[in-house]
Amino acid sequence: MKLTYFLLLACFCQVRASSSYAQKVTLHEKNVSLEHLIRNIERQSGYVFFLDYALLDPAKKVSVDITEGTLQDAINLCFRQFALTYTIVGKTIVVKQKTYEAADPAIEVRGKVTDADGKPVPGVSVSVPGTKQGTVTNDSGDFILSVLPTATLHFSMIGYKATDVAVNGRKTITVVITMENTALSDFIVVGYGTQRRGDVTGAIASVNTKTLEGTPIRSVDQALQGRVAGVTFVQNSGMPGAGSSIRVRGGNSINGSNEPLYVIDGVPVFADQGSDGTSLNPLNSISPTDIASIEILKDASATAIYGSRGGNGVVLITTSRGQRGDSRVTFDSYYGSQQVLKKYSLLNAAQFEQLANEASVAENGPELYDLSKTPATTDWQDAIFRTAPIQSYSLSFSGGDPKTRFLVTANYFDQQGIVRASDLKRYSLRANLDKDIRDNVKLGSSLTISNVRTNRVNSSSLFTMATTAPNLPIYQPDGSYTEVNNQGAPFDNPVALIENYKNYNNVYRTLGNVYASIDIIKGLTFKTLWGADVSFARNDTYLPQAVYSGSQLGGNAAVSTNQTFTWLNENTLNYTMNRDGHQLNLLGGFTQQSSSYQSLGAEAQGFLNDNLGTNALGNAASVQPSSSSIARWALLSYLGRINYSFRNKYLLTLTGRYDGSSRFGKNNRFGFFPSAAVGWKLDQEPFIRDLHVFSNLKLRVSHGLTGNQDGIGNYPSLDLMGKANYSIGGVNVIGLTPSQVGNPDLRWESTAQSDMGLEFGFFDNRLTFITDVYYKKTSDLLLYVKIPTTSGFSTSLQNRGQVENKGIEFTVNATPLEKDLRWETGFNISFNRNKVLDLAGAERLFAGQGPNQSTIVQVGQPLGTFFGFASDGIFKSKEEVDASAQKNCQTW
Repeated sequence: MKLTYFLLLACFCQVRASSSYAQKVTLHEKNVSLEHLIRNIERQSGYVFFLDYALLDPAKKVSVDITEGTLQDAINLCFRQFALTYTIVGKTIVVKQKTYEAADPAIEVRGKVTDADGKPVPGVSVSVPGTKQGTVTNDSGDFILSVLPTATLHFSMIGYKATDVAVNGRKTITVVITMENTALSDFIVVGYGTQRRGDVTGAIASVNTKTLEGTPIRSVDQALQGRVAGVTFVQNSGMPGAGSSIRVRGGNSINGSNEPLYVIDGVPVFADQGSDGTSLNPLNSISPTDIASIEILKDASATAIYGSRGGNGVVLITTSRGQRGDSRVTFDSYYGSQQVLKKYSLLNAAQFEQLANEASVAENGPELYDLSKTPATTDWQDAIFRTAPIQSYSLSFSGGDPKTRFLVTANYFDQQGIVRASDLKRYSLRANLDKDIRDNVKLGSSLTISNVRTNRVNSSSLFTMATTAPNLPIYQPDGSYTEVNNQGAPFDNPVALIENYKNYNNVYRTLGNVYASIDIIKGLTFKTLWGADVSFARNDTYLPQAVYSGSQLGGNAAVSTNQTFTWLNENTLNYTMNRDGHQLNLLGGFTQQSSSYQSLGAEAQGFLNDNLGTNALGNAASVQPSSSSIARWALLSYLGRINYSFRNKYLLTLTGRYDGSSRFGKNNRFGFFPSAAVGWKLDQEPFIRDLHVFSNLKLRVSHGLTGNQDGIGNYPSLDLMGKANYSIGGVNVIGLTPSQVGNPDLRWESTAQSDMGLEFGFFDNRLTFITDVYYKKTSDLLLYVKIPTTSGFSTSLQNRGQVENKGIEFTVNATPLEKDLRWETGFNISFNRNKVLDLAGAERLFAGQGPNQSTIVQVGQPLGTFFGFASDGIFKSKEEVDASAQKNCQTW
């Protein structure tokens, strides 16, 4: 009634003029709301829109490009994706929702969707705007949908430009959709959500997972090697399954961990690689074939949402999920081989014997060998190394309907080591499920079950291989291993070590989560997630009597087991608003995570034979004392983030996280980690856009604070007790003694980082340049500081010291060809300068003791600096010694 009254009043008051519709309108807008377009038309034309704004979907974006067009043409372009109609009454534009006559019968429309090359596109969403009608194309790109003859069909799919096609009574429709400029419009994963790439204000790099297809990589971290500026990858060992070290913009800590935090499908996983090259990689359990996206968060604006664990960078890993459409079966596999690129250049038998004779004669000894009877050379490297195969097989099932999507993947990976008897086998099963219970309620789950089995070689095998004399045979005439050299000294035969030493590791792991998402009101979404990471590992080692060192012990067997259970709960509220050029996204959340660890170990020596290995420790002559341990930690957090965009030009991001950790002292158990970032899309400014040069030009600046709490154990702030034996009345008694001095003021390391980045895009972003300059300073280092020995201890873990990292990163990506043949190429380079600023008043700290002090931490020098003596030369005669300052030196 009110609307009728208004129309009558408008008709009564109006003065009609046929030329009024000729008002010219110019719109050059990309991905904006309809409300924003309406306001723009009102400003240019002087007309006023009358409508119920609840009819507008703020999440639906519209792109309009019209120059000096009529008012009606401009409105038609803006309304083409909406089930809206309008009437112009005087200077008022009355907008209503489209209604269809009951007499208008529905017709069955059959269609086919293809790409620009004529190939069918499966999985395209086909819908009627303003209704609940919809379907998806099958594997042949075909669809069937019953609609009104006057309906408009909306075609959309990630990676393609949305297209609207009017039915106009047709029963057969062919639609061509084109690839979208994904460089800016794609959504990328950020902490606790996603964000349009063009709106990101932090330093976030993505790994193109398509380049991983067919690449023989074993674990997720290997996918980062050489692909991201500012990220370095170092393999600690060439052994299958060995750990690696990842550094994001340099190392920050001396005693703490420098590894980034990994977040797999929303579940944080700390990849502690251990301190030696034989440590197994905990990321082995995730098959690279399951990966959908990898994002690396590098600056404080991106990592502050992870607070006390974001100081070393964050790697977000998202696994593949099912898509709507017909069920699909996909099989992927590869097979390859590995071999030693270059062997050590070592002496042959004749050269060895000649050198041994010269060395003995130089020491006034006899010649050790008759060079006329030199035996055949034993190449110990050929006896140890081999050409090793590597293979992977993956089978996946996926599909879904408009309400349900699923994906199940099974993978088998087998890598044989280039050193004989070493290998890694992985069996994994992944299942992802998403279900729309109602229009506003979604449920989903991700589950990975894996088993990783690894055979490792003795750590001294390669050293023994390189130092064993080449004039010794592998086997004696009776078939036994050679264990005594020509001088009668026993040694461990390298081949015997490889063939008989056993070091078998078996890990079962389950990593998964379930979530529920509820749209409470328009723009407001609540999400809760429960996740778990459960692992059980057993390691068996056996040094047999077939090896000389093992024969001296009668065989040595050791068994260790450990199990870890980690659970996580995240609860977040997300609010999105888009109105009249203002885009706002608010995130607030509460998270809690806890982990428990248990281990058990046993060792025995002196077996009758090697037949049972580690399976009968009780049969040994000497059983060593067993060991066991337990540990727990917990983390409680509150987080928030504000993303704001004005007119799609000016960006602001504010982030904060309040963390409480059980690992730190009671006086500093909680800490706050804030960050702020701004961005300016210069390509949206008229003075830049009119140049027609840049498809993307963005400046971003950020600063924030993050922390580090890993790598120092679970109880570093507490007074601890340890086992101690002492004698009472001649009787040995087991007791306890203080083993660690507590520090109630202990807190996390804090890293303050500033970053400035500039992004360029040319030729519709087929050529992009990204450069970042950063400076970060880590304070309150977790450092072992010397204390008076009268306390009973020599050092105490305190927050002292500072380290800085500063650098520049440069990335170039290009797509020279993208039609029949697609060619993508990229280049990145980075420079990082690391320097120790303070060591709690000390000038330097040495690693190791005595002659093993090979590395040094020194103020003014980078972390990991090697320490050694500089040589001025070699004394070659007694006269040179007498003329030197070292007259007591001896010559040989």
